Amino acid sequence: MADGVLTGLHIHPIKSCHRTELQEAAVSVFGLAGDREWQIVDADARALTQRTYPQMATVAPTLLDGGLRLTAPGAGSVEVANPVAVPGPAEGGLRVRALLGDKVAVRDAGDEAAAWLSRVLGAPCRLVRLAAPDARRIPLVAAQPISFVDLGPVLVANEASLADLASRATEPFGMDRFRPNLVVQADQPWAEDTWRSVTIGDARLEAIAPMPRCAMPQVDQDSGQRRREPALALRAHRWCTGAPSLPEGLQPFFSGQGLFGVAFSIGPVGTVLRVGDAVEVVATGEPLIPAPH
Repeated sequence: MADGVLTGLHIHPIKSCHRTELQEAAVSVFGLAGDREWQIVDADARALTQRTYPQMATVAPTLLDGGLRLTAPGAGSVEVANPVAVPGPAEGGLRVRALLGDKVAVRDAGDEAAAWLSRVLGAPCRLVRLAAPDARRIPLVAAQPISFVDLGPVLVANEASLADLASRATEPFGMDRFRPNLVVQADQPWAEDTWRSVTIGDARLEAIAPMPRCAMPQVDQDSGQRRREPALALRAHRWCTGAPSLPEGLQPFFSGQGLFGVAFSIGPVGTVLRVGDAVEVVATGEPLIPAPH
């Protein structure tokens, strides 16, 4: 008997912009194909997110053969071609700073995309794409490169946990606030905190760490407006006061944060995940924090 079922598949082609919901998705070298390969940066080549620009939630990217189409309320649309390699020594020379502080080789998407996004966000910015699928590696995820994600190749979230958290909140919110890649339905809330190794269909996932949550889940992912929840419920019921079981260098990222969802590595490359796939738990361990009472 399966331990759960895959009920949702999401990618976010541009980090911190609107989601794309899928019925199936292929595993890439860095996670799910098309997920967070693009990023918006400021004049100092630093990543922009909904923490500062909540209206990024309303920028909706659509994957096209050879690029993206971007739309936003009241702003029309713009088509963006995949940036091509720059001949000579400039190729690979453009680097931007990701949220973990590491610098990533990218290619710039051009002036038209930059001008359109600058109007939408009300601030000068550029759109960039990973220079290569394996352009970003961090010590925490030795198994594979990553895209412009915050912690691991894919984020797994459990519908039962969402229901439990929402029942403790002062206002409603949906799973899209947490921006997961893989949404599962398990029998018990917070069971995913104990998963160390799981299979979903033919894919194998290995746990990296639970996901510390910043202010982004407070942003309504359809309107771009900031709300009170789920911050209050996370603080009351999912607050991490210390993470002694994690490597010392990681502990400051978790202490004093609410936790929801778990980051996993995923493989093998080329595997196709489909909504409805069975979730099988292969190995478990102690959760970083206990489930709410």
